[in-house]
Amino acid sequence: MKKIILSFTTAIVLSVAGQAFAGAGHSHGVSEPISKVQAMQKAETVKQQLVSSNQVSSEWTGVEGNSPQQRSTSAGNLWVVEYTNPKAADENKAKLFVFVDEFGNPVGANHTGKL
Repeated sequence: MKKIILSFTTAIVLSVAGQAFAGAGHSHGVSEPISKVQAMQKAETVKQQLVSSNQVSSEWTGVEGNSPQQRSTSAGNLWVVEYTNPKAADENKAKLFVFVDEFGNPVGANHTGKL
């Protein structure tokens, strides 16, 4: 009888213990893909972070991006926003490409357009 009570008590404690550490306010469900407007906003945020961290020059601050385009890659569907800076000193760095995944997560940025 003691073994049955001990087993039953252990099962209850273990089933409740997992819930004790679960926090509210987040989801592990599937995220919704972002829109073209949201992709543009995310890319602009990434560009500003690149400027703030001195990874690209401050001359990119006022440059506006072209309309986001979707690209299918091995990493999944990505939004690509192309910025063109006619004042760039280096012709090879006159374009900046920002890559954002379909859920709004930054994937990368470069001057070549290749991922």
